Amino acid sequence: MPHKRLRRSPDDARAEILAAAESALRETDFHSLTVEMLMERTGMTRSLFYHYFKSLDEIVIALFERIEAEVSGAVDPWLAGEDSAEPRANTIEHLTRMYEVWREHANLMRAMEQAAGRSKEAFARWQDRVVESYIDKTERFIRRQIALGRSRVEDPRGLAYVLIVMNLAVATDQTNRAEPETPARLGARVGHVWNAAIYRDA
Repeated sequence: MPHKRLRRSPDDARAEILAAAESALRETDFHSLTVEMLMERTGMTRSLFYHYFKSLDEIVIALFERIEAEVSGAVDPWLAGEDSAEPRANTIEHLTRMYEVWREHANLMRAMEQAAGRSKEAFARWQDRVVESYIDKTERFIRRQIALGRSRVEDPRGLAYVLIVMNLAVATDQTNRAEPETPARLGARVGHVWNAAIYRDA
């Protein structure tokens, strides 16, 4: 009897391709990933891949969107929520949570950075959702600390830029290390820098 092709709904097919990509990225570098590799895992044809995605870069962007909520959940309550009576401890706690998310999804974060290095669309997404968005949130956070009398930072925007770029540099370095530091240690170290920069003159 001839082989009967499995029928999938468009949503199921797209989800299966994304799942195959996520699984593959645990085993191989993004630069080594191919359409053929993904479609072999799904049993679908190469042409069907291009029915749902324009490129592998678009795959990575779609996967990145899945974990954006986790990154936001780790730090947004701190940056935008109620003001803590223990601001320095709060800084370390939430930065530790952020590094826990990065550690859990290191393969995807590394893939997104690599895609951003070669794709204008991925770069724009990374720049908007990870860099500029968190510079804006951090600037607002610093201004609130100033309003509360906790900080005397003279250039909130400039400091926010430096702190976010530092966070990303540390996370990127750690995702590329064979033996990365624990999120708790990273949160403490980076949190100390944040606290020293924001609250040092208060």
